[in-house]
Amino acid sequence: MTLDGYFEGRRYPGRVIIIGNTREGRSAIAYAIMGRSQASRNRTLVLDDEGTLKTVALDPVQDGQAQLLVYDAVRRQGDRIVVSNGSHTGLIHDTLASGGSLEDALMAMHAEPDEPHFTSRIAGLYDQLDRSCRLAIVRKEGDSETRVVYTYPAEDGYAHCIHTYLETDGQMLPPFTKDPELVEVPSSLDGFADLLWNSLDPQTRVALFVQIGDESRIRSIADGD
Repeated sequence: MTLDGYFEGRRYPGRVIIIGNTREGRSAIAYAIMGRSQASRNRTLVLDDEGTLKTVALDPVQDGQAQLLVYDAVRRQGDRIVVSNGSHTGLIHDTLASGGSLEDALMAMHAEPDEPHFTSRIAGLYDQLDRSCRLAIVRKEGDSETRVVYTYPAEDGYAHCIHTYLETDGQMLPPFTKDPELVEVPSSLDGFADLLWNSLDPQTRVALFVQIGDESRIRSIADGD
């Protein structure tokens, strides 16, 4: 499925992670943040000198909001790239660095405490050595939590997509409960960035990071995109 075809009609998927390969066999990674509230839209994405992608508040945030809105979204751990929608990026990175696994990190992760939504924790892991792609989700279901990990070989020209919310017409935001969707990946960096950015609802999209190989692009409403 094409990216624009997948996101057509999806007004608020929330945070989005895509990992896979271009047709040329280069790693392809994307992370997008969307927002409905003023606090959620008061952000952009910044890549620092060490290659860590951070969410940054444009204006000061209220006490208690920073832990959910400001975090490292992408970090490298050796030949692996970690991407997630929260502070668990660091948890996964440090767990891998100490010899643990993605599953080990998931056991210490919980859905966000943003009642009544309890936003799911989602994560992606791309291993450049064995060309494997892993996607994970921790979602609240009733009084318990479900932890799921999906593992795929990197298939040239395709990636898998996961996001925090299913489509909803109401105020509630049900968690993503499907298997990750297989989507086509454009070969060019600008093509990847433009297609994904234009596929997201312009009323709720906030910022987007795409990376192919070692090259990356950021699109953001803060920059007038």
